[in-house]
Amino acid sequence: MKGSTEIKVGIFVFLGILAIFYLTVKLAQEAFAPKDAYKLYAIFENVSGLTKGAKVEMAGVLIGKVGGIDLTSEGKAKVELLIYKKYKIQEDVRAAVRTFGVLGDKFVELKPGVSQNYLPEGGTIAYTESPVSVDEILAGLGPTIEGLKEILGTKEGKENLKLLVANIREASESFKTIAQKIEKGQGTLGKLVADDKLYQDLSETAKSLKVVAQQIEKGEGTLGKLVKDEEVYKTLKRTMANLESVSKKLEKGEGTLGKLISSDEIYKDLKTLSKDLRTTASSLDKIVKKIERGEGTLGKLVNDDSLYIEAKKTLRSVNRAAQGMEEQVPITILGTVAGAAMK
Repeated sequence: MKGSTEIKVGIFVFLGILAIFYLTVKLAQEAFAPKDAYKLYAIFENVSGLTKGAKVEMAGVLIGKVGGIDLTSEGKAKVELLIYKKYKIQEDVRAAVRTFGVLGDKFVELKPGVSQNYLPEGGTIAYTESPVSVDEILAGLGPTIEGLKEILGTKEGKENLKLLVANIREASESFKTIAQKIEKGQGTLGKLVADDKLYQDLSETAKSLKVVAQQIEKGEGTLGKLVKDEEVYKTLKRTMANLESVSKKLEKGEGTLGKLISSDEIYKDLKTLSKDLRTTASSLDKIVKKIERGEGTLGKLVNDDSLYIEAKKTLRSVNRAAQGMEEQVPITILGTVAGAAMK
């Protein structure tokens, strides 16, 4: 009896182990390959740190898990995405490998597109972003750090660093002084910050602007009428139409101004007139120069002093003769009257 009991216990334990093993396998399969999911694929340059069973998220919502990860013939990573069937993925979606936090697990993030078409089962995502490797970042920082070591390792570099620290300290003190002045209301900026009157003035200005805006909105005042009055708008519209009409007439060469703008004949006539005026001006200039030199009759009259003296003498003689005639006229008239009476 004792042997049979041990056998029964052994069989029971064995069956329990098999059940646990089966459940473990099924749960693992469910975790890595959910039943209610369809497959999509994404090609990445590098998926370092991404593992099978990693999460697939969109907008922070879990929509699937990573299936297998394989290598293509071109040496790229082909990632199988197991997407839950209740989620449809647009054909212009973007896939990127991200990290939870700084040193967290890797996952695949899908960024939705704008297309109305969806990827079929087994489709491949066209747009992908590979993660930036920490080793690549450190490798990029390496030369920079070495350069800083070379610069700061010299005596001159140390002196420059000390000078830089001193300048930063001085700048900090200056900013501290400025902040204290502003806090005390000193200077223009301090008054803007601390003076209540400026705030009140600005508040009053804002109120005034609000009143003006309300008046304009109501159509009050000149500006309000310009904004609200339909008649002003119609007048402006007619004015613009008239200006447009005048512009078209000018363009066609109609009217005096239009002919002045468009007619080549008027331009030629003006050009000829301008040439004649230039010729006349040149001739007048020559005449004036001759007169200045005393050439010709008019030049001699203007420049010869003897002619002026002779003319003055002649005027004096004429003046004397006229005075003599005035004295003789009464006697002549009396003689004429007496002769007529004797006849």
